[in-house]
Order: sequence, then structure tokens, then C-alpha cells
Amino acid sequence: MFRRKNKEQEQPTANHDGTDNAEGGKKKSKFYQRFAQQQLWGWSPIITGNVVVIYFLLVAVVCIALGVPILVAAINVKEVKARYDNAGPMSGLSSGQAETTILGGNVNYPVSVQIPQTMQPPVYVYYELGKYYQNHKRYVRSRDDNQMAGKSSGAGSGKCAPEQYIGGNPDPSLPAQGAVTPCGLIAWSLFNDSFGDAASVAGPGGVQTPVTLDQGHIAWQYDVDHLYGPVQPVNYNTEQEAAFRGGNTSEVVLNQNQHFIVWMRPAAQPTFRKLWAVIDVPLLAGTVLTFNIQNNYNTYRFGGHKTLVISTNSWMGGKNLFLGVCYLVIAGLALIVSIAFLFTYHLGCFGMVKRRKFGDVSQLSWNCNIAHR
Repeated sequence: MFRRKNKEQEQPTANHDGTDNAEGGKKKSKFYQRFAQQQLWGWSPIITGNVVVIYFLLVAVVCIALGVPILVAAINVKEVKARYDNAGPMSGLSSGQAETTILGGNVNYPVSVQIPQTMQPPVYVYYELGKYYQNHKRYVRSRDDNQMAGKSSGAGSGKCAPEQYIGGNPDPSLPAQGAVTPCGLIAWSLFNDSFGDAASVAGPGGVQTPVTLDQGHIAWQYDVDHLYGPVQPVNYNTEQEAAFRGGNTSEVVLNQNQHFIVWMRPAAQPTFRKLWAVIDVPLLAGTVLTFNIQNNYNTYRFGGHKTLVISTNSWMGGKNLFLGVCYLVIAGLALIVSIAFLFTYHLGCFGMVKRRKFGDVSQLSWNCNIAHR
């Protein structure tokens, strides 16, 4: 209800110097005086049982209206996976044996993925890494954005260490005294597996058809235009540090290396996927998509896994059921609470078919006495 102070309380007050403040309109507004003296109108809602029921019902309706289309969109996304770090010649090897094999280089083998349902373009090709903690604080901050944007020259900042200089310290015998561009652990560990520039599709008749993997439009355009400049890599994952090399190098300037730009956005979860390429032709159900895998990235040392993911997309993104399910769970809880309030408010305690009345002193007790009803 609305409440207002008495007129006597609205009389002008005196200043500290004893002068009347009735002419305060010249110095301070009347609204400010009323606000300072707490004389403004106020409204305090009276929450009844029916109002609570309506509130929770509205929450349930809104969550259902949001959750159902989000969940349907996620379910309609078609996705197929194929783990490849233990496929081909890597099958049956221990972690130590697999690490020794890929460090020797030239580990190439085909990986086939069967398409269970027709996928309409664009079809996205991802690589998924597991048990890879890109969200580690030391890893996330090990970069120099000004250096990669071309706003600074020479060695990157000290937070790039130990990947600030080749060997950890300046070396006059190396170009740029051994300063690494781009520096930092994220850039140093750039993913260097390859899935080729094209994949072969075997249709129901067994006819092999090449499919182009578009790798030129996989990064965010904002990143390409603003975060990375025409910076030429220097001392970046060179053969001089082959024994400690963490990933791929870059033969082109940074803002033209789409795979580098995609990799430089750290993931928040230990299992994550990053976009490799886009297929712009439909993939019919029953076809077999074959990729020529070049296995270089050493996830065997820390027990990680690598997976190839083929997926379509929706207006809500990829196949992620969490958000839709979360909305529906909240809607169910709100609906249960509204029904509980409805019964307890209108039926009283322990099944008493008598509505609670406002101002009924007997309702102040936790124990409902039937005789007093």
C-alpha cells in the first residue's frame, strides 16, 4: 500500500546555522529534501499465497518456453565422432610407445567416419582434445597480445617466459637475439595434427569423391581484423629447439594463419573442441568420410585423447543439451513449489479444508488446533 508522512512532518527544517530552509528550493530541490528526510511515498507489496503461486507459475511458464525450443534445437544437431589417437598404427601401443612413435615423425594413417544421417551444409569438422587444461592460470596469461597485434616489436613481455627466448635467455648468435615471436605457452603449444586439405567420400555405390575442407574461414572475423596483425613469426617453434618443440610453426603472418587464431582462444573446460574446417556440400546418410590423419601432437605424455568430430549446427550452436535441460529442471521445480503453496494455502495444515484468513491469530502457531477452527 501507499504511505505518506503527516503534514506536520513535511514542514521545512532548519539549517545548522539556525536559518529556515523553506527557501531551500534555490539551493536544493524539494525532491532531494523529501528524499533526505524519508518523506517520499513508498509501496510495499503484500505477498499472499495466491501471489506466490502466480509468481512460481510464471517462472515455470517462462522456463518451459525457453527450454523446449533450445532442447529441440540441440537434439536436431547431427554429430558423429571418431577417436584417432589410438587408431591405425597407434592401436594397442602403450603411452610410452605411442609417444616414441610420434616423436619419430611421419605417422600418417586414414580415419573413416560413417555418416548415420544426412548432414546439410555447412558441416563443421572439429578436433577434440581431452584432459587438456587450457584454463590453467599460468597457461592463460602466458602471451603478449601487443606483440601479436604488431603494436610492439622485439621480445615479448616477461610473462611469456619460459617461451620468451629460445633457451630461456637472450642469445646474440640467434636472429633477434633469440626472442620468440609469437611468445608464450599458448602459442608454443599450437596444435599441429593435420587432416589434409580434402577428404574422400565413399557413397553407397563405393564411388570415391573428394570433398574440399575449407580452412580459410574458421576464425572469428573480429580476431582477424583487430587482435592479430601482419606479424612475421621469428624463432617460433624452430628446428633449433626440436627436442622441446611444443607444436606447430607458422610460415605466414599471424593474421593469415586461421588455425593459429582459433587455437589462441583458450578453452574453459578440460575437454574441448576447436574448429578445423568447414564442408560446404551435403553428406548423405550411409556415406563414409575418410580423412588422412597426420598424427604429430603429443597428448600421450599426459594421457590426453584426440577425437575427430563431424557436426552440423543450429541457431543455438552445437549439440549441447545442458542449457535446455537446465531450463526444464527449473521449470519443474517452480511448478512443484507453486502446487505446494496452492495446497498449503487453501487447505491449511494437515488436510484442513479451511482457508487461512488474514488477521487470524490462530494462524500464528505452528500447531493447527482443529478444535479452535
